[in-house]
Amino acid sequence: MTNNADVIDYTDVYRIVIKVRREDIVYLNGIFESYDNLAIIRTIDRWESIVEILASPYFVSDVKRILEELKKEIQLEIIEEPR
Repeated sequence: MTNNADVIDYTDVYRIVIKVRREDIVYLNGIFESYDNLAIIRTIDRWESIVEILASPYFVSDVKRILEELKKEIQLEIIEEPR
């Protein structure tokens, strides 16, 4: 019998919305693709360069750490993030 405490709820997804330069969207996507299954990157508005990052609750801190490092390389503004 499975204890409910051991069941992982995969419906929880954390959404981080960022704004980058249009030419950096492909670079951003490549960085996150290199970390297999860390997060999903989706372009919300290609004209405004708004991108959303969908991550498991278990990887949110890793995603935030990567974004902080990327701020040293590219223009990146976090518009919305989980609390």
